[in-house]
Amino acid sequence: MKRALAAVLFVLGMIVVPAATASAASCDARSSGQVSGGYVVTLWCSGAGFVDGYGSTLTDANREALLLYQIYVDYGIDCGGRGTSAATGGRVVTLWCSSGGFIDGYGSTLTDAQVEARELVVLLGEKGQDCSGRGVGRVSGGYVVTLWCTRGGFIDGRGSTVTGAAQNARFAASIA
Repeated sequence: MKRALAAVLFVLGMIVVPAATASAASCDARSSGQVSGGYVVTLWCSGAGFVDGYGSTLTDANREALLLYQIYVDYGIDCGGRGTSAATGGRVVTLWCSSGGFIDGYGSTLTDAQVEARELVVLLGEKGQDCSGRGVGRVSGGYVVTLWCTRGGFIDGRGSTVTGAAQNARFAASIA
């Protein structure tokens, strides 16, 4: 009898019950509109509240808002779009995040700028490297994007496009 009970307890101990999805997240698109260079979509997501995403297309804006919510689920960093404006050679998107404050991302298109801002938040979540775009300028053959990061200070990336320069600056920041 003791052996049978021990066998049952052993088998029960081996069974893995999936945890309830505490973040069985739900998001609902509440509004969308046009902005300079594209669109903004506002979602209402459980836990995070309102989340704005920007994109060159309505589809991109909706996806970017969902990806910002994914950052909340993965890292507990609550972010949303706060604005966009023209920049040399492209666009800048400003996010506001519960960790990191205001984070600017640069890109050749509105979607690219949103992606770069979001990727800077992922860098914060994954490596604790807090960076934000500080400017973009023309250089021979392309562009330079400057980030300011808690580790490394000012970090420049150069590229043929604003997006390429922003990606290179972010890559440099990830190894700083």
